[in-house]
Amino acid sequence: MLDAARGPLDDDPLADAIVAAALEQFSELGIRRSTMEDVARRAGVSRITVFRRFSTKEGLVQAVIEHEILRANETLEQAWAGADTTEERLVQSFRVLVDFVGGHPLLDRLLRSEPEAVLPILTINGLPVIEFYRSVIAKRLRVEVARGGIAPPDIDQASEVLARLAISIALTPGGLAGREDPARLEAALRSLVMPMLRPQR
Repeated sequence: MLDAARGPLDDDPLADAIVAAALEQFSELGIRRSTMEDVARRAGVSRITVFRRFSTKEGLVQAVIEHEILRANETLEQAWAGADTTEERLVQSFRVLVDFVGGHPLLDRLLRSEPEAVLPILTINGLPVIEFYRSVIAKRLRVEVARGGIAPPDIDQASEVLARLAISIALTPGGLAGREDPARLEAALRSLVMPMLRPQR
């Protein structure tokens, strides 16, 4: 289960090493062409060791993606802390997420060449990911409300909308606010999303 309060797999260093090896393997050859034996070899462990921690290849793929989602959240935390206003924090966070996915050695490749491997985890089976980001965003928005910069009518509802919007933009190229046009994305965030969060007049 995704949990921003912990490291990706910090309770099991060997599992963490296997996930890191899987990330390298999948990034180089893709998921379809990689086997559990390939991952075991790269991690320097036995095939049995890999299967004891991840009983299926699909489970290992999901662990890799969850690991990278948590790593993206760490990057988002740094971006949020480095901006001066609520609006700039929001814009920077979206920009960082888009850049993270677009420049990621595995996620961007999978979205283009093997979408069936990653899209179910982020779409039809994506409620845990949405809930993870909703909770992270809600925590940040409550801090901003306390500072007096925003006053959304419903923090949880606004947080879920932002989470769904961020995931959609990160996964989808092109369009009025797609990940391949940062200037248009920024303009859309400032003109359409920020009014949803500002005090109602």
